[in-house]
Amino acid sequence: MTSTRLAAPHFAPVIPRGTVSYGLGFLAFLPLPVVSMLIGAIAMIALYPHQRRRGGLASENGRHAANWGLTVLSAMFVLGAGFATLLIATGSTSRIAPLLATLGYVGLSLVHVSVLIIGVFRTISGRIFDNPLAIPFIRTQSLY
Repeated sequence: MTSTRLAAPHFAPVIPRGTVSYGLGFLAFLPLPVVSMLIGAIAMIALYPHQRRRGGLASENGRHAANWGLTVLSAMFVLGAGFATLLIATGSTSRIAPLLATLGYVGLSLVHVSVLIIGVFRTISGRIFDNPLAIPFIRTQSLY
């Protein structure tokens, strides 16, 4: 009786691309309207040091994702400050301040999900996603 020996499958090494940096941004769509957006942005920022140690694509995409997370946090701060200013200026009985704040939040959410989808697909394909909407808070590290 002859035994046939199956060859062990050979898997290509996994190249870290930084996809998880953008993927964590989807935490913003947990069913906690404002808090989850903060959680998603902070998760994108907090993952950057780990991605930076991995180098290459992961480092660059992690940096760009962290910049987007910081941009989202800044936009939420501006929306909150604008809401508070409008609320104080128009009085607590006005309906314009909550309406504008809601429209701003929905707009930010739509832009956020669009950036996340584009970022995930570009990083999966092994490219760097340099988001033109993100403010470059974190710049590349020079060697000198």
